[in-house]
Amino acid sequence: MAKVNFSQNVFKVEFTEYERGWGQKHWDTWYFDNEAEARQAAIDYNLKHNNLDSAPDWYVRADYVGPVR
Repeated sequence: MAKVNFSQNVFKVEFTEYERGWGQKHWDTWYFDNEAEARQAAIDYNLKHNNLDSAPDWYVRADYVGPVR
């Protein structure tokens, strides 16, 4: 696999799938060239998709991870 050299800062948002009785696993990763956009994308995703009073049997959560080093 080729090594990728980033010429600018890249910020990562990771998505984790949760399923009752099965646990959790990595779902997806999004990369952004702007920290504020990455943070807001995680917030917006969770507000749109995770807005119930309790955790459903299956859901995906977005988490801002930080800069890729």
